[in-house]
Amino acid sequence: MGAPATPPPPEATLIRLVREASGLSPETAAARMEIKFSGSRWRQIEKGYRRDSDTEVIAPDATLAHMCWTLGITSDRLAETGRTKAVEILREMERAKAPTPAPPEAAPLAELDEWQQQVILNTLDNQPRSDREKALLLRTLAAKIEAAADDGDDGDNGSPPRHGTAGRSAS
Repeated sequence: MGAPATPPPPEATLIRLVREASGLSPETAAARMEIKFSGSRWRQIEKGYRRDSDTEVIAPDATLAHMCWTLGITSDRLAETGRTKAVEILREMERAKAPTPAPPEAAPLAELDEWQQQVILNTLDNQPRSDREKALLLRTLAAKIEAAADDGDDGDNGSPPRHGTAGRSAS
């Protein structure tokens, strides 16, 4: 058993190059996927073969789309490899997970002072996160705040606020 006689498919090479450029190990990249996936399987797909059985490995379309999503590879870039079905799946993921633009009247982050915005961004930087993960975290937080506002919980109902207001005094 040894290396395969043929090179890995173009999509596998793309995945490997982008992962390496991101400084991620296959295990770290696999752990960031939204589906359960192992680092060893990631390596097999990148290499295009499975060493223990000396067989060719081609990523299933959905798996390939999730790998690309995890690494931030766009559907247009994946299309260059010829994996049409995986491109369709990735395009659907892009559509479904695209942030919905906030209405013009709802720009609370922009209304904050620069130092307040920086506190939020510094807090996000305390733990290693990708820009995509930070954006998701902010969208999730915004959705929770909007849901609380929709429920009429604006903190003026006599009960204490659910979240602390660090850095503000009661004067």
